[in-house]
Amino acid sequence: MLVKDSVAGGGRREDPRVRRTRELILRAFAELIEEKGHAGLTVQEIAERATINRATFYAHFRDQYELFDHYVSEAFRKELRRRLPGSPGLSEESLRALVLAACEYLAGLETTCRRKDRRFRPLIEARVQRELYELLLGWMEGSPWAAGGRSAAREVTASVVSWAIFGAALDWSRGGTGCSPAEVADHVLSAVVEGLRL
Repeated sequence: MLVKDSVAGGGRREDPRVRRTRELILRAFAELIEEKGHAGLTVQEIAERATINRATFYAHFRDQYELFDHYVSEAFRKELRRRLPGSPGLSEESLRALVLAACEYLAGLETTCRRKDRRFRPLIEARVQRELYELLLGWMEGSPWAAGGRSAAREVTASVVSWAIFGAALDWSRGGTGCSPAEVADHVLSAVVEGLRL
């Protein structure tokens, strides 16, 4: 049985067999991507590498594109877990960590996508931006800053802030600024914190 996933909280609790099977699928997928890229990769190849049958694959993922989306999300969440403070929430420290995580992840993506599968970069970028949005929205819903506020206002604010972080990190990862990631974080925080009045 699955329990809601959380970047900050303890992650997922699930049946160990389900977790092991998912790990096999993800490992197989990662190996195949490294060897041949995502283009043309089939469910059959992934299942064979994971030593499972196709029916087992489909019990976990609709298709290889859903697996790809999950793979990107997990990789970015791992970067977030590495960077976020122990009890993240809507604070300057957490926002700074988000900017730095986005810069690092997108810089690694820039290097990887130069070698292969450049056409999948927009899908990966969209997933990273969505992860930022969902995380920020969760923080806003649980913060005193948003207490009593309308849900639509929180959603718009989470969208604006996530795009600000994502856009600055993307620009930095592509060499668009002469700044360090820390300087990018300072610039983003200056704009965002003023807007949020943290």
